[in-house]
Amino acid sequence: MPTEVLIEVTYKRRISMQNAANLLKFNMASERMQRRLAAILTADIAGYSRLMEADEVGALATLKDYRNSVIDPLLGAYDGRIVKLMGDGTLAEFASVADAVQCAVEMQRLMSDKNAAAPSDRNLELRIGINLGDVIPDGDDIYGEGINLAARLESLAEPGGICISGTVHDAIGRELAARFEFAGEQVVKNIEKPVRTYRHIECSEPSVAARSKPAEPTPTHQQALPSLALKPFENLSYDPEQERFVDALSNGILVALTRLPGLILVQDESPQLARSKAMTEQEITCQFSVKYLLKGDLRKLGDRSRVSIQLMDVSTGQYLWAEKFDWDPSGSEDLFSLQDEITEQVVTSLDVKLLSSEAARLVRGSLTNPVARDTYARGEYEFWSAQSNLELHNAQDLLEQTIRLEPTASVGYATAALAYWVEALSANGERLAAVQALAERRSREAIELDDVTGYPRLVVAHLHLIRREFDDAYREAENAISARPSCPAAYALKASVLNYLGEFNEALEHAEFAMRLTPVHPPMYPATLACALYSSGRYHEAIAAATSALSGDQSSVHVYVILVASYLAVGKGEEARRMAAKLRQLKPDFNLSSFAASQPYKDRSHLENLLEGLRQAGFA
Repeated sequence: MPTEVLIEVTYKRRISMQNAANLLKFNMASERMQRRLAAILTADIAGYSRLMEADEVGALATLKDYRNSVIDPLLGAYDGRIVKLMGDGTLAEFASVADAVQCAVEMQRLMSDKNAAAPSDRNLELRIGINLGDVIPDGDDIYGEGINLAARLESLAEPGGICISGTVHDAIGRELAARFEFAGEQVVKNIEKPVRTYRHIECSEPSVAARSKPAEPTPTHQQALPSLALKPFENLSYDPEQERFVDALSNGILVALTRLPGLILVQDESPQLARSKAMTEQEITCQFSVKYLLKGDLRKLGDRSRVSIQLMDVSTGQYLWAEKFDWDPSGSEDLFSLQDEITEQVVTSLDVKLLSSEAARLVRGSLTNPVARDTYARGEYEFWSAQSNLELHNAQDLLEQTIRLEPTASVGYATAALAYWVEALSANGERLAAVQALAERRSREAIELDDVTGYPRLVVAHLHLIRREFDDAYREAENAISARPSCPAAYALKASVLNYLGEFNEALEHAEFAMRLTPVHPPMYPATLACALYSSGRYHEAIAAATSALSGDQSSVHVYVILVASYLAVGKGEEARRMAAKLRQLKPDFNLSSFAASQPYKDRSHLENLLEGLRQAGFA
């Protein structure tokens, strides 16, 4: 080929390739331009299908009136664009997340006023969800995962309420954010990770117009998700041998329900559920602030026992479900079947969806060997009721026997890991290293065997934290909440991880939510809360939380440290010196070097703030 022809061909090929590259860049830029960040608001009418069944014409007329007088005008006033109307539902987008939230708050206020002035059978209550995320426009419509999440948040909002995502809460100003409270990390359909949610705390307060109407009693723990407490089952047989059975039944059902997404389980974490056993039904529903109560009892019928179970709506006093079960104490297999059946009946009655696996996997259906089942039941009972290291070691031995009897069942490994972890929280020296190693080993084995309890995630997250493997600790803390959505220990653990990472506000939210999930709690929960409050600069509240923790356990070095530093921060030197003296009495060899080495703060400056307070108290 002549040189000039070769040059021309090469030139044309280069131009062609350049044009193709330019076209590709244009198409990619065009595709990127199709996405935009938007605040997405979804709203629907709570119970609208029921209203339509009762009075179709009236419901439609009322909906049209509310849309014309409240919903549409407010969306326009706050520069919201109505994307689509879907029966009683509305999808709108906003360029400003603050405008979206303000619009929702004003919308619920005006809806409340309008309901107060209308006959009760013509009241409509909105549920509103707001998310901030990318949307993909298609003509006048929009698509994207952000819209799906907004719809999930709407379903979590109580009637008349607003539920927003963590991204929205982080984006709005402090004044607006202060009007929302953390509502936990919710596991929602088609979203891989738990979603931080916040509910508007003023929506449950009546507006000026509505206050003229007499208020109906409602539980203070208002949630769109059903909230449930369990009153420990009573032994009415006068047979002390049955006490272990009713305790095991209560604990087994709690373990299963803790793992269910779509349910707020508020529980007693005192040993052997002793506190809630002594409480009346009214005291439990009031202190635990729940809508539903599960209770039961056991009676002897000759050689058999009969268990009666009731699920009650405490706001109405009506029973949603009641059943009697006969149990043969000669074998332990029926205990597990009974736990499964009760769990399934509860979730069906509350319209809560089970996890992808069957109900049996939520309890301990993975154990097929009857001897292993009995051994595990005794080990689990010993573990939850243990009040000394000797009792805890007995539980560990029984759980190790379970593993030997049925080495392919994950539940023995998982509960053994938890038992070792609990001991590690107060152990020291060689024993600390030994039980930490056992806890990690059993956790890894349980996870490999497809763990069904969620316990190993708690253990592994804590071990990553103390090794300063921060990314792994955060990931496993998230996994713990995913596996155990109503577990206060999972929220308390994540609060600790966030605190050491320097995410103090989020740590405080998780610590407070852990306390809400267990009004009857061991000292570790107010201790975790005290640490988060101190880190957030809320020293007076940190003192109150730390004092509460000491009332249950006066052997916590860290609680005394928080009290010393907090008292100094608020100018109460005498109280600080008094707490310092108690700390020295508790741990005569306490020094700043060893304490600092035990505190896995990612940012050393956050630790220095705490150490400076201790130096002022005379520690070196």
